[in-house]
Amino acid sequence: MLVFCDVEKHWTEEVSRVTLIESLDDGKTWGNPRVIAEADRRKGEERWVTPRLSLLRDGRLVVICDHDDYAHYHEDQTPGNWVWFSSDGGRSWTEPRLIPLPGIEPDRIVELADGTLVTCATVVHKDTQKEAMVMMRSGDGGTTWKDLTVIAKDQVQNYTEGAMVRLSNGLLACVMRNENHNGYPSFVAFSTDQGRNWSRPRPMPFDGDRPYVKELSDGRVLVTYRNRGGNRGTHAWLGDLVRECHYQISGTHYEDELTLTSDALHIHDKPEATTRYALLPPENFRSDAVMEATLRVSAPSDRPIAKMEISRLGVSLEIGSHAIWLRDQRRSEGVLPIDATHKADLTSFHRVRLEVQKGLATAKLDGKTVMSRIIRDEVSLQPTWFGRIPENNGDIWWRDFTYYVRNQTEPDHLWSWQAKLGQYPDQYQLDRMLELHSNPPSKSHRPDNGYSSWVELPDGSIYMVDYTNRGDPSPTAHLYGVYFSPKDFK
Repeated sequence: MLVFCDVEKHWTEEVSRVTLIESLDDGKTWGNPRVIAEADRRKGEERWVTPRLSLLRDGRLVVICDHDDYAHYHEDQTPGNWVWFSSDGGRSWTEPRLIPLPGIEPDRIVELADGTLVTCATVVHKDTQKEAMVMMRSGDGGTTWKDLTVIAKDQVQNYTEGAMVRLSNGLLACVMRNENHNGYPSFVAFSTDQGRNWSRPRPMPFDGDRPYVKELSDGRVLVTYRNRGGNRGTHAWLGDLVRECHYQISGTHYEDELTLTSDALHIHDKPEATTRYALLPPENFRSDAVMEATLRVSAPSDRPIAKMEISRLGVSLEIGSHAIWLRDQRRSEGVLPIDATHKADLTSFHRVRLEVQKGLATAKLDGKTVMSRIIRDEVSLQPTWFGRIPENNGDIWWRDFTYYVRNQTEPDHLWSWQAKLGQYPDQYQLDRMLELHSNPPSKSHRPDNGYSSWVELPDGSIYMVDYTNRGDPSPTAHLYGVYFSPKDFK
């Protein structure tokens, strides 16, 4: 069985129907639709948004769904999460019951070993004005809910769309979307006392929206998600949730061609191709940061092709065959000032360095400072990255790259890569992420997909369902299913 919200577009202005459909052949065919609840915005009714379905050990089905984001998002707003129960396999349902869980985007209801029911949602707290994950529990089968508990909350990250899973080792885990995106990862927090207290969130090796997480029969944990760290689409990660909580950079590759040798990573001249490696952003404009690389380029003399950019600090280096440019987003309009360009021959390997310390940004070539800027305020969060400028033509050879950021409250971060070690910068992503559904962007297409869920079938294979707008006229989308196996990760 699966539940979804049947609407005319992503953010409906008409009718939203919480709809249940079922399959009798492990997902090959679907039918017998039943509408659990319906709302019509044109009549002033609140829209339904994101339902989730669970099967409890006593045989009951339970659906949880949230009302309109804007009316229930903040901790000072009223709760808007509702539940329905069915004791006859989904043929009939109880009247909707409002539970006191604040926030939006609730997770499916998870049953703990002692029968306690738990679920979580996203709420904006007034003291941080950031998204946080909170949870509640029911000890009487879902009749009453209590013990509001914070899973994750701080001054920098936006924790949202958490997915809870009870692990066979007794831990309760919550994998969360990070609304910051732009190189930030998803996070996971753990509880050893059934959700009463939670660990400090730890970074996951991917950046995923609306993660769906469960433990497989072999003890490994599978997470499916809308990929935000790299190519767009729905992806999956499989591994040890406790031991593999480590940040990994991501790579975006569209229509590109790469050659890796012991000497350099060659990004070939492919018109409009994208090769971009995303790094962890600085905490704010008061962070110190360094990007340093050895590279050479072959491009038209008046156009840059390689780029190194530091978000929040708002500075970047662009490199062409015969010049480097120090760009400041605060002065990006119009023609760059003459002191933002340094003429040099970059057709052979040189060492370039972009450094920001205590508000002073400097560009260095082979150890010599050639340009500088003053950083007095913060710019909007964008990706921190290095790679190829897709709008321009040319070849780039990256021999190595080092990135270091020193923050005020967040942990400092160091990442280093060398071509001679024989791995691509995003090797972990290439090795460990499974692309289940691609949905590439274009000038006329904004990808929309990735509220997946899945079940493990008796033969050990996985059946996943999701929605996508790939191939559909705007603003419509459709559901799809896909079979895959843990063996596919090899």
